Amino acid sequence: MKDTPLRNPEQLGRSVRLKRKEHGLSQLAFAAQLGVERKWVIHLEAGNPRAELGLVLKALHALGLHALLHDEGSSPAKETAPAASRLDEVFRQLQRPQRK
Repeated sequence: MKDTPLRNPEQLGRSVRLKRKEHGLSQLAFAAQLGVERKWVIHLEAGNPRAELGLVLKALHALGLHALLHDEGSSPAKETAPAASRLDEVFRQLQRPQRK
C-alpha cells in the first residue's frame, strides 16, 4: 500500500479494511487478534470517529501499517526515524499486559 494521507475516519476505515483483506483475515479473526469484538472492527472499517485511539494504533500495527504525523510545512521524510521510534514505543506499551 502506498503512502496515503488520511483526512477523515472513513478513509482510515477503508485503508484498514483493504489491508485486513490483503492479510487474508476475516473481521472475526482480526477482532480476536486485537482482543475486541467483531462489532468494533466493523465500526472501525465503517469510519467510526469515536474509535479508541489506542486500539486503532494497535490495529494499524497488527496490519503492518504505520501512522505518521507531520507539519504541513515540513517534509515527512525528515521526521520519519524519530516518529517511528516513538510509535514503536507506543506499540510496545499497548502490547504489555495491563496491571490491575
